[in-house]
This record gives sequence, C-alpha cells and structure tokens, in this order.
Amino acid sequence: MAKINNKGFSLVEVIVAIAIFAILIIPLTTQLISAVNTNTKTTKKQYAVEMAEELMESFKVCDLKDDITISDGDATSSSEYVFSKTATEKKNITLPDTSAVQYTVDTYECNDIAIGGNFETYTCKVTVNSAAYAVSSKGYVYDRETNACKVDDSGNYIKTNPATGTIRNLDNKQAAIITGATYTGQGSSVSENNLDNQAFEHFRDVKLDILKENKVYYNQYLSGSDYFSQDYFNKYTTIKVSKVGAKYMIECIVRYEDQAQLAVISAKYATDAKNVYYPDSAYGNGVVYRQEFDELPPIYLLYAPAIYNGAYCPRDYISIDNSLAPDVTPKVYIFETASDIKADYEDIICQQFGVSDLSQLVYQSSKYATNQKKVSVRVNLEAGDADKLKVYANFNTDKANSDINVLDMSEDENDSVYLYDISVTLTDSEGHKTTVSGTRGKE
Repeated sequence: MAKINNKGFSLVEVIVAIAIFAILIIPLTTQLISAVNTNTKTTKKQYAVEMAEELMESFKVCDLKDDITISDGDATSSSEYVFSKTATEKKNITLPDTSAVQYTVDTYECNDIAIGGNFETYTCKVTVNSAAYAVSSKGYVYDRETNACKVDDSGNYIKTNPATGTIRNLDNKQAAIITGATYTGQGSSVSENNLDNQAFEHFRDVKLDILKENKVYYNQYLSGSDYFSQDYFNKYTTIKVSKVGAKYMIECIVRYEDQAQLAVISAKYATDAKNVYYPDSAYGNGVVYRQEFDELPPIYLLYAPAIYNGAYCPRDYISIDNSLAPDVTPKVYIFETASDIKADYEDIICQQFGVSDLSQLVYQSSKYATNQKKVSVRVNLEAGDADKLKVYANFNTDKANSDINVLDMSEDENDSVYLYDISVTLTDSEGHKTTVSGTRGKE
C-alpha cells in the first residue's frame, strides 16, 4: 500500500513563495495606483477645461461692467458666479500715423468656482484685452502676435471701417445700447415698464376729458359704446448722432401721435394739438437715452414693435439724425427682440431688458389678428447724409416707404473683425492651473 505524503510546505518554501509574490505584486500595485491617479487627474483636468470654456463663452457675450454675474451652467441649479473687476491696466499702441491709441487689460476674479463630481472649489482669473477694439475704432486691424496694426503680404496696413460693430459687442462702455425706447427700466414687469402702455393711458385720459365736454358722447361711452376700439397711435423713435466738443453724443427721442377715429376727438386734436405725447424722462422732451463716448460707437436700438391696448400698431417709424462731419459713417443696428434671435445673444438681450425669457417681449392677444411680423417699420433720415450711414436690421423693414437703405445683419462687412482677447485661468487647491484663450467677435 502506497504511503501518503502529508508533510506539506516547509517554512522556507512559504517564505520564498511570499517573497516572489511580493516582488511581482509591488510593480503591479504601483502601476494600478498610478493608472488610477492618472485617470483621476485626467478627469479633473477635463472638468476644468470644460468649465473654463463655458466661462469663456459667457465672457464673449456678456456686458463688460465692473461686476459680471454668470450662471453656473447647470440647468438643475440656480447658482451664479460673480466676477468682480480687480484691476485695470492702461496701455498704448502706436498707429501708422505715429499717433497712439489707448487700450485696457481688465482683470476679473471669482474665488468659488465649483467643478467636478466632488465639487472642488477653484479660483478663476479672467483677463479682457481691448487692444483689437481700440485699433479697429481707428480704422485698422490688430495683430496680437506683434501687438501692432496688421499688414498684408505687401507690407501695407490693412484698413477697416472705424465704426466697427457686431452683435457680440453688446458692451455698454463700447457701444450705445438703447433699450429705453421701449422699456423704462428693470425691476418690475414688462407691462409696467412699457412706454407704449404709458402712452395709451395718457391718450385715453385725454380723450375721456374731451368726451366729458360732449355729454351725449360721454353718456354713450358710459353706456358701453367703445369709441376707442379702432384707434391707434404712431410711434416715432429718433436716433440722434452728434458731436459735442471732442465727445460723440448718442441720443434717442421717442414721441407718440394718437390717431383717433371719432370726429369730435380728432377735431379737438387738430385745434389743441393734444394728440402728441412725449414720455417722461430724466433728460426731458422724450429723450429716453443720452450718453457720451470718446470714440464713435456702434449703435444698437433694441426694438420691440409698438402696441396699443394690447394690439400691435400697424406702423412704426424709426428715423436717424446724423449731424456729424461728412467723413464719419455711424453704424446703426435695429435689433428686433420679437424676431428670431441666435441663442448666443439671448442671455444678453434678456439682461439688457431685465426679463428672464424672450417670450416676455412678444405680445399675444386673441382679441386681435395683428402680430409683430405684420408691423410695417419705416426707416427714414431726419437730418444729415444718408450715404454716410450704415443701417442694419435683423428683420424686414418697409423699404418701399423708407428713404434709408436698411441692410441685413449678415451684410455687415465688419463682422469679421474681432474686438477683445480673453484668457480664462482656473487654479485648484494645489495650485494647478488650467488656461483657455479666445476672442470676442470673429477673428
């Protein structure tokens, strides 16, 4: 009968086996730990890059004021990041005519950016360099590599229109952004802010006073006769461009003219001129916007079609008074908020008007068939030379009854000129930095 060997492993064999296992497992464990760490760092870096790019896109379209509020980009969260301007450095660039143009490098900072699944807190620094805008305002194109005016292959300086404008330059300090022609301010509902509603209430009170002088009509009105249902007003919005000393002055004046259909009221209007209304304004006489600029800015009229008692008026009138020297060509953009708007611009339009959604700027009424697209908008010259104007719109104007040739936004030849260089740097708790760079406006 064969013997069974129950001796097992000796202590020496066990020690040798453990030693061999240790020699093999240590490199594998090291590689595994290294792979996990690398994957964690890569994921963390990707989170930082994505956040930096989101912040970059926000800075490309936001209003460049001293404090900038930006959503955290999470649809399920209402958190916001506040970037405060912490420094402004002024610099100069020499132009081809040996004169100098000044530009700024502004620094914005925010210290509580939450990123990633574990929501690590980062600090963020954003620099905005306005050299490209400063150079373009003088009629040249900026070359960031040389920090000077760009030249072509033949060594000649590349020229552009000095009145450069683009929808991406909706910046109150560099552009004249006129919202007051429709809304008086922020902080309350659109209907309470609306100048059209104020004009309607004014004319209603005036017409009631006239009816009170005619007892028959007034009693019929009290009995239910609606003498105002077919009335409407014409709204006249005038953009005035002038020069006061060395400064460029941009103003916007609004007036309303009521069109009453009842003969007794229209006759009184004719004799007493009570059918004209100028909205109350800090500047007086219906002046809803007034601002001075060192350089001639692009001008944006953020326009919403006029309404009368909840219905769109059949016509709007926009005129331009260009009293500048003949060698200057202002650029005016009539930007209808009720028309289709690119998603890139929705946030800033809402910010300028103080609304949360663009639908709040479009009036709907089942009582009337008229909609904003049926409003005839006539664009005319009040003073100056029409050939020394460039006017663009993002909707179809009434060209047959206008004496200014209004171009489509896509025809703006200067849309290819970029305006700012932007750099976004995120720094984590260990001091690791992530930086992305871009331009505001097309390069």
